[in-house]
Amino acid sequence: MPQVSINIANRTYELACGEGEEKRVHELAAYVDEKVSELRRQLMPGTPEVKLLVFAALLLAEESREARGIAKQAETARASAADSAETLATAFEELITSRVDKLAKKVSGAA
Repeated sequence: MPQVSINIANRTYELACGEGEEKRVHELAAYVDEKVSELRRQLMPGTPEVKLLVFAALLLAEESREARGIAKQAETARASAADSAETLATAFEELITSRVDKLAKKVSGAA
């Protein structure tokens, strides 16, 4: 199992990760570090590191929750669109069948 060294809030952590996941772990750690640094700089200078990490975790959890909500809304909209398309296709098929039946009656009546 590969080992990676990540840096968050000026601290280095050694972690194990899945094969081929090293780059992704570094990217995620950089994102967390960015959130901690942002909190330290803009919102809470002098706040203990543990609190910054907790606040960063809460911010990231909120982002994740919002993203899941957006994904769920998109899935619901996609399902609704699929249902609408199926209903429209059925109505169109019924219309064509009706027109073909009428045309067939005219043709057989003229023969």
